[in-house]
Amino acid sequence: MKINIHQTVLALLLLTATSALAADFEKGKKAYERGNYTAALRQFLALAEEGHAGAQLYLELIKASLPQFRSLAEEGHAGAQLYLGVMYFTGQGVPKDDSQAVFWCRRAAEQGLADAQGSLGFMYLTGQGVPKDYVQAYALFNLAAAQGDEDMEKIAKEARDITRQRMTSNQIAEAQKLSREIAARIERNQSGSDLSSFADTSDSVFKPEPEMEGNASGFVIGRDGETTFIVTNYHVVEDSAKVTVVYAGKSYEASVWAKDANSDLALLETNILAARPASFSSLSRARLGEAVTAAGYPLQGLLSKSLNVTGGNVSALAGLGDDAKHLQITAPLQPGNSGGPLLDASGNVVGVVASKLNAIAAAELTGDLPQNVNFAIKVALVRSFLDIHAVDYQRLPSETKLEPEKLAERARQFTVAVHCWK
Repeated sequence: MKINIHQTVLALLLLTATSALAADFEKGKKAYERGNYTAALRQFLALAEEGHAGAQLYLELIKASLPQFRSLAEEGHAGAQLYLGVMYFTGQGVPKDDSQAVFWCRRAAEQGLADAQGSLGFMYLTGQGVPKDYVQAYALFNLAAAQGDEDMEKIAKEARDITRQRMTSNQIAEAQKLSREIAARIERNQSGSDLSSFADTSDSVFKPEPEMEGNASGFVIGRDGETTFIVTNYHVVEDSAKVTVVYAGKSYEASVWAKDANSDLALLETNILAARPASFSSLSRARLGEAVTAAGYPLQGLLSKSLNVTGGNVSALAGLGDDAKHLQITAPLQPGNSGGPLLDASGNVVGVVASKLNAIAAAELTGDLPQNVNFAIKVALVRSFLDIHAVDYQRLPSETKLEPEKLAERARQFTVAVHCWK
C-alpha cells in the first residue's frame, strides 16, 4: 500500500488524523471536560477541518485559555507545552512561528509525551523549524509508536516507514540506538526530577542542534529521475557537516555528489522536483564587455530572503594575477553570492560567481579603494566539471535578450540558497 506522505504529515503536524481516523465530537468533548486539552485539541482539530461547527466552537474556547496554557507550559506541564507548539505551528491564536513550535514540542517530547515526539519527528522529517534529520525523525517516531494511543501509534508507524525509505542501513541503526538512549534518559529524568527540571532545555535528551555557519548560493543544472543536481562553490561546502538548500521558501537536505578544490566547484544532490534547470550559453565563453547578471541569496538575515540580482559587465577575461580560470566582472556582490549563476542577457549561464576582491587589502597595497572588482569561474570549466561527473545539462543560443524583470524571473526558477551547518 502506497503511503500518502502529504496526508500523513498534515495528520500529525496538526495533531489530527485523516477522516478515517477522526474521532467523534463526544470523544473530544469528554476529553475537554476532563481537562485533557491535548486529546481534546486533537479531536476538535480533526473535526474542524471537516467543517464541524461544534468542534470549531471548542477550539475558540481553548484558544481563549492561551495565557493559562502559557503559564502552565513555562512551569513544565507537558500537555500545555505541546498545545503551545501546535498553536505556533498552525498560527492559531498566535503568529505562526516554526522555531517556537519546535521549542515547545521538544520540551514536551523530553517529558515522554508521545504526541509531542511524533510532531517533533515530522518537523525533522520535513525540515520545518529545524534542518532535515532522518535519524532524529526515525528515533522520535519509534518512541511515539511505542507509547502512543491507537491513532498516534498508527500515524507514527506510517511516518517511520516513510522515513526508513530515505535512510541507509547505518542511519537506521544509529536511529534505533538514539531512540533507546532518549527513552532511557527520559526515564531517568522522570524518576528523579519534578516537572520544573525541564525548564532548562540546555541539558536536552536529544542530539544537539547543528548550527548554521554560513550561507551561499547555487543553481539547479540537471536532473536524473528524482535526483536534482545543484552547482555551487567548493569553498562553500568544504568543511560543512550538513548542507541544506532553500527553494521557493522550502528547505531540502542535500549531499555533496562531487567536488573539485582546484576549480572551486561542487555538485550537490537533492530532491527539488519543482525547479526548472538552468541552461548554459551555447557560446564557448563569455565576451569582453558583455552585460551580465549575478543572481543569488546574499547576506541572509540582513537583506531580503527573496532572490537578489545585480547587473554589470565582463571587465576582463582573466582573474586576479591573470588567473585563466576566472572572469573579472563589475556586477556588485555580497557575502552569500558565492556559488550563484552569472547570466548573460538571454538568461543563460556564462559563469559561476566565485569571490570578490578584498577591497581593504587592495587599498592598503595601492592606496585606493577598488570598486566592483569581482570574479566568476568560466563556463568552460563548469561544463568540464559536469562532463567528468556525467551530469547532463542544456545549452541554448543566446539570441533573444530578456527584459530585466523577465531575466530575474528566469533566474528565480533555478537559483537556490545554500545553507552550511557545522
